Amino acid sequence: MTIRERIQEAIKEATKARDHARLETLRMAKGALLLKEKEKAKGLGISDAESVEVLRSEVRKRRQSLEIYEEHDRPNEVEGLKGEIAVLEEFLPKQLSEADLEDRVRAYLAEHPEMNHPGKLTGAMKKELGDAADGKMLNEVCKKVLA
Repeated sequence: MTIRERIQEAIKEATKARDHARLETLRMAKGALLLKEKEKAKGLGISDAESVEVLRSEVRKRRQSLEIYEEHDRPNEVEGLKGEIAVLEEFLPKQLSEADLEDRVRAYLAEHPEMNHPGKLTGAMKKELGDAADGKMLNEVCKKVLA
């Protein structure tokens, strides 16, 4: 079952359960996927990898907004955004925890001791880990390990 099909099923379930917050988030996600499809050639759908990219972008937007709302002390908006992020993350591959990332980075450095720049290390690790790691967290871990 593709991500888009899973989102469609979740929309049906949220409608039946009358979960309006979840329903709105799922509809937004479906809309973002439809926009991505329209960018492509007519009649071609998008792959799951492209769907993951679109959903990650939506999560990233919400995390940026979350930081702003936290700075301005807006607890209602913060809770709403956290709920949206949680719903979107259900459809994304699981991310490595910070401790797992740190272990992987240290293991990579043991094999490649010449890596001494956080940017280069982050790039190399991103190629190795792919979607299993959040770029921002990976960058912070690389800086921490090299410090």
